[in-house]
Amino acid sequence: MNISKNFLTIETPTGPFDLYVASPETNSPVVLVFMEAFGVNHHIQNVCERLAQEGFMAVAPDLYHREGRRITVDYANREAIFPLLGKLTNEQIIEDIHGTLRFLEDLPTADLSQVYSIGFCVGGFMSALGATKIGIKRMISFYGGGMVRPREGFHIHPFLDELKNIRGQTLFFFGGKDASIPESDINVIRQTLSKDNVPHEIVVYEQGDHGFFCEERKVYNAEAAADAWKRTLEFFK
Repeated sequence: MNISKNFLTIETPTGPFDLYVASPETNSPVVLVFMEAFGVNHHIQNVCERLAQEGFMAVAPDLYHREGRRITVDYANREAIFPLLGKLTNEQIIEDIHGTLRFLEDLPTADLSQVYSIGFCVGGFMSALGATKIGIKRMISFYGGGMVRPREGFHIHPFLDELKNIRGQTLFFFGGKDASIPESDINVIRQTLSKDNVPHEIVVYEQGDHGFFCEERKVYNAEAAADAWKRTLEFFK
């Protein structure tokens, strides 16, 4: 399938806000792709392109745009993410999601009657948070931390009490070896979704660590990543 892929820019009062967009040439349902803490890097762009090959318009907003344009951090330089991520707030994330959707209204091939979302790492947090605020048809969160307990040094905060506002289907992926999201947190998320009658499925890959889906990280788990991708496409289609 022929796809287009490039950055598009929204002008905002705080400066340019870039979106990486990969899309078929035909009218397509939209998937919001939320970045890891490392920015809209090659991995996130690759996810967008894989989704575009499956018939979706995949849109990855650069949530660090208030700090500069198209900032990415190398996976080996993890400490560099904290000054960036530490400034981000739930309110800014929601503002940027709304801004992205308003921008997409002017793209003739964006089918906004069908909006999906997927996110990785802090993007998993963003994907779930967004689903509490807008009409996401189907939401996927990969190892989204920070949903249960506040993280020291960060302004983003848990939103368990807002999960009841989700109206679409949800799918969560976690790694059993992910020390940043213990089993107790996963159980709290499961119990909250059940209590609030939110349609959900939670998949835990016992041999998976935080970031298991990313082929550019040392923790990449090919078996778990392949299964999660298969489940992702089945869930979205």
